[in-house]
Amino acid sequence: MSDLERILEETRGARTRLIATGGVFSMDGDVAPLAEIRALAERHDALVMVDDRHGTGFFGPTGRGPPEHRGVPGRVDIELDTTR
Repeated sequence: MSDLERILEETRGARTRLIATGGVFSMDGDVAPLAEIRALAERHDALVMVDDRHGTGFFGPTGRGPPEHRGVPGRVDIELDTTR
């Protein structure tokens, strides 16, 4: 997270910044810290894109993926998944 924040600070003059991450990393099952990523994005006026293809359907209380699992449903700007 500190590296991400450093990069966001270094690029503060850019017109648009997009933080792109996977939701669940299939090789080890780690789930991205989306609440922390969302907080950094809001603090630095950046967009967030999450690739949910490995988490949609089984993560979160209703299966809506890592954003729901991490408590940020509806707060991700772009979601890629296999259901839409």
